[in-house]
Amino acid sequence: MGMEDALLVLETSCVRCSAALWVGGELVEQVMWEAQRNRAALIFGELEKFMPKLRVAKLTHIIVGSGPGAYSGVRLALAVADGLALVHDAAVCALGSWNGLGITEPEAWVISDARRGGWAWGCLIDGVLQAVPEVLSLEESVAKVTALQQKQVPIYSTESPELLEARGILGVMQLEPSAENLGKVWLSMTAEQRANLMSKPAEPMYIRAPHITKSKRPAWAVKP
Repeated sequence: MGMEDALLVLETSCVRCSAALWVGGELVEQVMWEAQRNRAALIFGELEKFMPKLRVAKLTHIIVGSGPGAYSGVRLALAVADGLALVHDAAVCALGSWNGLGITEPEAWVISDARRGGWAWGCLIDGVLQAVPEVLSLEESVAKVTALQQKQVPIYSTESPELLEARGILGVMQLEPSAENLGKVWLSMTAEQRANLMSKPAEPMYIRAPHITKSKRPAWAVKP
């Protein structure tokens, strides 16, 4: 009798991280942990709990939440996924973390701190992120919150209420993505939608170009 196919999902874009394992289309185990400075030690310890089930199942796909969020957490999860993929001959796919928020409204918006004075905004239709989030200024974001609230469109955020209120962003509900919800979205996709995602590089979601500090002198210059 052949082994059943297994799906592993990793979500590490926020402080509360999670992983979930499906075998034969059924959710068989999930773990959650608080991200700390030593992320690597924590994720390996948590994934070790899945090993007994992976020894009797065939790991075919690994889905990683690609953000927006903590790039260090996302990059770590992708590195772990690549290592497991080599061992198990599995495919790795990156899926936007906001798909794992468990949102069910026909239309909803999500906002998060994009640093450097910017705020990331993304639209979800039936819980699915429609495009890479755009970055707005704080002033633009406060105005957008007001406009959406007037239309009674729900707004969620992965940030704490305290952070949002300190910036004048009020009436926004807090949510965090989970591996379970992210896996449910993946399983609900059509074969064509999955193939389209699999054709793209498994990498963090970059909502804008990285900030690069320019050197005061050319790299080849000799320091006096």
